[in-house]
Amino acid sequence: MRTRATGMHCLSKGVLVLLLSCLVCCQHPAPDPTSSKSGDAVTFESLGFESDSFELSSTKDRQMEVFEALFIGKDAYRIPGDPDPDRLRAFFSDLRDSYFLKAEGIDYALIKRQYHTFTHAMDVMLAAHALLRSGGGVYLSPGEQAVLVLAALGHDSMHTGVNNTFLINSKHPYFIDTGAESLQEKRSVRRVMALLEKHEILVVSEGMEKALQDEIIGARNLIEQSILWTDISRHREQMNLVTALVPQLNDSLAKARGSDGEGATKGATAADLDLAMPIHSSLPEEARVLLASFFLHVADISNPGRDWDTCERWAGLVMNEFFSQGDLEKKMGLSVSMNCDREKVLVPFAQIGFGKFVIRDLYGLLSQTLHSGGNYLLNNFEINQRKWQKIEEEVKASGKPYSIRFEPPSTDGGWLGR
Repeated sequence: MRTRATGMHCLSKGVLVLLLSCLVCCQHPAPDPTSSKSGDAVTFESLGFESDSFELSSTKDRQMEVFEALFIGKDAYRIPGDPDPDRLRAFFSDLRDSYFLKAEGIDYALIKRQYHTFTHAMDVMLAAHALLRSGGGVYLSPGEQAVLVLAALGHDSMHTGVNNTFLINSKHPYFIDTGAESLQEKRSVRRVMALLEKHEILVVSEGMEKALQDEIIGARNLIEQSILWTDISRHREQMNLVTALVPQLNDSLAKARGSDGEGATKGATAADLDLAMPIHSSLPEEARVLLASFFLHVADISNPGRDWDTCERWAGLVMNEFFSQGDLEKKMGLSVSMNCDREKVLVPFAQIGFGKFVIRDLYGLLSQTLHSGGNYLLNNFEINQRKWQKIEEEVKASGKPYSIRFEPPSTDGGWLGR
């Protein structure tokens, strides 16, 4: 649910612009986490950082094709309890519908929900998958990998199209009901959990073996915690916790690789997915949940680390959504939230600032846990920062404003503007 974005974003999950890889119960050849071009046949192996989430979310059928490749196909993730495929499809359809709901008290003639759409949810799910496939899967059990990718799909369900600050300042009923802390993230958790119950997925039943009960309870906790951690206001807290965990991760990797760690690659790689000794078995559950949450946070704001075309397109959508919120705040006589005033905010400057104060350190820390995945995002980010800086210089020199790129998702992808 991020109201995530560029610049120091309108404070909620909406923060931003922009990412991931996996592993299944069986072994696979080392994957290319950047694979899959638009229009290609969708397979578990083909999906990655460079998959075109706009094309893959363009129709309901295409969306279902992606979901089935990740959760129902031959090499798919296996959710604990191995729910029936028809239940999974029904869950997907209901979860998808959650991204099309309109909240009372919000003027959707102004709020088009350009960024926090089902296309964003699909994009974050694909980024989480890519992170796991680039080596992140080594830290999580097969079931934990599956529910992390599922959580990514549901992380912004019920999103209103405005950020938490707006809901608090306008004294919206959601604020009265939920409170200020992680407001929309909590609503997303409630929605995902309710749909899991409805479709009898990840539900403990009488007579179930204790080992499976424990796995399901742990899976539900991972979903809840990873979604709550997407609240951008908790970014620094999470960074500190993961930083403290890195030495333990590298020690575990060195042991699994059969080395002393000297001169070894820091952070997991795709090749580590086939290690004989899984790393996740040496990590406590609390550490695995933290890492899963970290991967989802990165995936949620991975767009600054993608190719320039993807980066700029998502930046345009998130800034347009912010500006729509600012327009509504002015109309209602509210204080305009940070980065939401179209008359004052310079888009390149906002992008550069968000990159400088949030993204660079985030991707840098990721590269210490995931060597290839982290460096892929970090290298792209540095290229994109230079492009934003060049645009900013051109704007200053010419005196002409930057023309915000606006290429929204399809109607099936969740855009409310048509």
